[in-house]
Amino acid sequence: MKSDIHSEDTALIGERQAAARALMARPLLTERTHPAEFSLVRSHAEWLTQRFHRVLGYRLTVAADHARLVKRGPGAPAPLTRPTGAPFTPRTHTYLALGLAVLVEDTGPLGIRELAGQVREAAYEAGIDADPARGLGERRAYCAALEFLVGLGALTEEEGRIADHRADALADVRLVPHTHIVRAVAAHPPRAVDDPDSFLAAAAAIDPDGDNQGEVALRRLLAETAVVLREDLPDRQRDRLWAHQWRAAAALANLLGCDVEVRAEGVALVLPDEAGGFPSDDPVGQVALALVRHLSGRLHPGRPVTSVDVPDRELDAALAVFCDADAPERAEWSRTAGPEVPGPDRLRALVLDLLTGLGLLRGAPGAWSLTAAAARYGAETDDRVPRIQDNDHDSRTQPARTSGSGQEEDSPDPRNDLNRVASVLQAVANEKVSATSGDPGDDGDG
Repeated sequence: MKSDIHSEDTALIGERQAAARALMARPLLTERTHPAEFSLVRSHAEWLTQRFHRVLGYRLTVAADHARLVKRGPGAPAPLTRPTGAPFTPRTHTYLALGLAVLVEDTGPLGIRELAGQVREAAYEAGIDADPARGLGERRAYCAALEFLVGLGALTEEEGRIADHRADALADVRLVPHTHIVRAVAAHPPRAVDDPDSFLAAAAAIDPDGDNQGEVALRRLLAETAVVLREDLPDRQRDRLWAHQWRAAAALANLLGCDVEVRAEGVALVLPDEAGGFPSDDPVGQVALALVRHLSGRLHPGRPVTSVDVPDRELDAALAVFCDADAPERAEWSRTAGPEVPGPDRLRALVLDLLTGLGLLRGAPGAWSLTAAAARYGAETDDRVPRIQDNDHDSRTQPARTSGSGQEEDSPDPRNDLNRVASVLQAVANEKVSATSGDPGDDGDG
């Protein structure tokens, strides 16, 4: 029986690309938390190590029980969050750093109260006022940091739960640190610099001097950013994108198995469905999708512009309908087995965070804009949202100002567009009549 070499090669490539996408989504993969993905990474470790280094300049380390992809350059990581979705407070970040400082040493199994004492001593040595046993607020931040390490696979709850200690200061929990994984959590340990801003700026440089380094930085930007708009790039990187966009697209498609959309406004990577992302089925994803479609229908970001302004009243009116406590969708979500439905205010904040993180919505209150990439998700105006602007001729809202259009008129009349189309069609018809009537300009014998 002959084997289908083409099918085997396709399956092999698919496995490698799936492993690469898993590492891009979770740069620290452990055997305990993601056994299927980690198994793929181990199977193709050599190929992944070489390709990540060649295409993106990332360093990949694969050990017996974990894999760590060390990223550099642009693309700020997503904010750390608790299981409830609430972002880490500065205090929680402090306890995470102190916990790592203690656990990088091979401590062996220990109780959560014993670890709290060691964290308090580390804080004292560093000149930081932090004590997990001082009160409920401190204990909650301390427990949130430890639960984050459990989620990464760096800690294991052997006896009891961290949540028990959060509820009762006397409850002890036996924890087992996995030292090698703990040491891999911080990919870039802080070094001696003048200030935190200098450290972050050095790590996020997107416009290096050398052409080779600049092209690698450009690929990183494309891989880590949902949508890259040309107008946002420095001059040198904009020139590099024009010159090397198809080569960068081919390299990233080979590594990640993604499609690359190259348009006049910019470039976007579209990952396969199994990679997750937007739109999602949870309430935040569904409201975000409805908001993008509604604003696209009202504001027409599909015109040849990079973005259109979103009036605050327009955005507030739509969010009030989609996030309101009486929204029909909320009752449907409550009947499903999905995640807990956030309250109206929190749902609004999460939707805005999601869309700004994806680059579909930009700015801040008083200066919101909808980017051209939003139009790819459709334009379906929701009639429940009252019209805030009325241009008399067109019943749909028009932007007050556009970016990158080169047009002088703020609110073009769609009738003018139709008139121009009719004029072009008439000119084409006249040319066809002339071409068949023996015009001396024809190539015929005449």
